[in-house]
Amino acid sequence: MVLLLFLATAAVCAVIDVPLLTRGSRRRDLLVWGLFWITGIGVVVCSLYKINVPSPLLLVMMIYKPVNNLFTSWFY
Repeated sequence: MVLLLFLATAAVCAVIDVPLLTRGSRRRDLLVWGLFWITGIGVVVCSLYKINVPSPLLLVMMIYKPVNNLFTSWFY
């Protein structure tokens, strides 16, 4: 029930926002808006259904650790 209420609210917001973004040459803005919108809806659905999702910070740590080790080997 809560998911349907959320999706209905999201649909109303999309109906208001999309025509404003399609006017003129705002295709890139529409694409970015859509990506953020889909990501936000996915996060809310995972939260409502209590789906455990790994933290995005783990990806940042996985990328940063080799760089940190490289700088450590250079300066220590």
